[in-house]
Amino acid sequence: MKPLPANREDPEPTDAGRLVKGSAATKRIRQAIEAFPREISYVVAEAGDIGPFASPGQLAEEGLWFRGEDLLSLPEWLGSLVCQSGSALGTEDLQISASLFLQGYAYRILMVAVACLTTSGVVPDSSAERTAIAISKGRPRVVGYFDPAAFLLDQERSVAALLPSQSRSAIDFLVESAIEAHIAPLVSSIRRSVRVGARLLWGNVASSAATAFRTMDGCLGPTVRQLAEAFFERAPAELRGLGAFLSLEQGGRSGWFWERNNCCLFDRLPGRIRCSDCSLTTTSSRRAAYLDSLRSQ
Repeated sequence: MKPLPANREDPEPTDAGRLVKGSAATKRIRQAIEAFPREISYVVAEAGDIGPFASPGQLAEEGLWFRGEDLLSLPEWLGSLVCQSGSALGTEDLQISASLFLQGYAYRILMVAVACLTTSGVVPDSSAERTAIAISKGRPRVVGYFDPAAFLLDQERSVAALLPSQSRSAIDFLVESAIEAHIAPLVSSIRRSVRVGARLLWGNVASSAATAFRTMDGCLGPTVRQLAEAFFERAPAELRGLGAFLSLEQGGRSGWFWERNNCCLFDRLPGRIRCSDCSLTTTSSRRAAYLDSLRSQ
């Protein structure tokens, strides 16, 4: 699916939806954000006239936006932000800093896009040239669409009814804009400034995507799962083989979990807290914890 022409605001129909940009996209993305379930009130995004934008070399501060395309084109600046982020989280190790910065960044980009898709049938164009991020306390926190475009599903029926037949076009747009046109080059840009493994970073992207879909599964039900499966089927090769979904049942309750194949290094921060899906935890211990979580629901 090709990007919208730079000067186009009118809808462009496709076989399973349409593309819009400008004021039409801004309106639909804002409506989608306002429709988020209260369970994900921590997911914050803005569309339209945002700012101010950071100048090259400027470090993070409250209220300042960083354009994705600027961070991709200036790896040294990105490296400085990674270092600042690590210090705020309590580490001077650049590998840990890069891992957690990328994980937080990817999660925010993907979480907003997946939430918009599953609740409203709107997929914001999350490419680096249209998206910015605001950083707070060392973590990417808010996603901003300053030159909005979006893929819209047909809204004459419910989103749940449309997703099975239209998921291919929607997921393709999500993969192309968020992964191929933003997160993939971000991984490359980080690795030009910090010595860190590609598989570690891509494992974080996979986990972030899985968490986004799992979150919406918790809000909307298991119809979301087929979208997650389609996402990983259509994602680039770098995202495959880094984890797997797991379905479990306990006491009449069912759970859908993600088990990743590598560690994000979060347990190396002060506090030594290990993620529930950490690959360093034995399979039996992870499964026992998942079952315990179902019992406590």
